[in-house]
Amino acid sequence: MTLFEQLKSIPKLDLHIDFFGSILKETIEKIATKEEEKEIISSLELESLKDYENSRNLIANLFDTLDKIKLAMEDLIEEFTNQNMLYAEVFINLDLFNKKLKKKEIINTILDVIKKHDITINLVLELDSKISESDLSNTLDILYEYYQKGINGVYFKKLKLESLDPYIALFDKFIKDKIDYIVLLDSKLTNQNKEIYYNAKRIIYNLQELPDENFLNIIRETKILLEFPITYQNYFNVYDELSNHFVYDLYKENVLTLFTTIDMTLLDTNLLNEYCKLFNVFPFNLHDLINLSMEILSKLNISDEIKNNLIMEFKEKANLLF
Repeated sequence: MTLFEQLKSIPKLDLHIDFFGSILKETIEKIATKEEEKEIISSLELESLKDYENSRNLIANLFDTLDKIKLAMEDLIEEFTNQNMLYAEVFINLDLFNKKLKKKEIINTILDVIKKHDITINLVLELDSKISESDLSNTLDILYEYYQKGINGVYFKKLKLESLDPYIALFDKFIKDKIDYIVLLDSKLTNQNKEIYYNAKRIIYNLQELPDENFLNIIRETKILLEFPITYQNYFNVYDELSNHFVYDLYKENVLTLFTTIDMTLLDTNLLNEYCKLFNVFPFNLHDLINLSMEILSKLNISDEIKNNLIMEFKEKANLLF
């Protein structure tokens, strides 16, 4: 079996799938029935993060019925199955959906689709830093109601140059001691250690400079996952040369690194392609990927029963590769 065949066959974990950023082109074509919608979608270009935000908002506006949301989730799960996905986490920003749809109905629609399929999927609710207090409260009510019942996390998304300081009071009031799984966006930092906040379990790894040793020690000691989106960083030229990045050195220093897609709307969402890029650029081998996946599975914020079943299934499928 060739390396490509092994990478294709390996059970995959993708812990950051943006719902609107991963909608398949075929799905968009199904739901964009009006001529003006088709023209807008066909003209989308993605050459910057601004283009991504614009396109994501445009596509979000297409989802004005629960049936369209259901169709999109069905198509997405079919794609997961084709990719041999073992476990996935789908990020949902409820404030991007059409305002006439109730947030709880959106969640129930998506969870009902997931329950019909033989794949373990959890949702992560995304909160923008500029969210109003009323929208925040409404979303967190849903988070608390469905926590560990289909939703297993909250992702707090701040702008690149924003300090986390203004949001400390918000975390104290709404999240601290209520949810033990917080995902923070981490960009180029003036003070890296401020980003390790409360009991964060995962940091989206978008650093452009090597973290300081204190930062790394905290991450190693608390087993925080550093999420490294390969295509995302390379596509938007976050680094001039991906091969010069220090992510492999961090992995060798026992920093737990999670590789994800976080691809943009209308771009490729196939984790196999990400693995191929990873193996082409860095000196990873299949055993590295398997060991990393096993350790990530053990850290998932899910019930022990589901976690143990996933680990057992992963081991069985991975053993078939050798």
